[in-house]
Amino acid sequence: MDKQEIDAAVASLAGLFQGRPAADQRALLAALERAGAAVYRALAEQEPDEAAKAELLAAAEREEQNARVLEARA
Repeated sequence: MDKQEIDAAVASLAGLFQGRPAADQRALLAALERAGAAVYRALAEQEPDEAAKAELLAAAEREEQNARVLEARA
């Protein structure tokens, strides 16, 4: 993906939040955080370097924590 494609994807995601109640925004963001965690775990599975793998798994856990924070306020 080039920068334009990434920017378009970000804008598309941002549009999903516009005009929605805060509870819906939190629910959507929690789901996206969990999806991000899954991506980090998938990247970790492919990572041959153990230190990098540990960092990716830690990032996945932070995404899961973000989701839990949002869900607790739903």
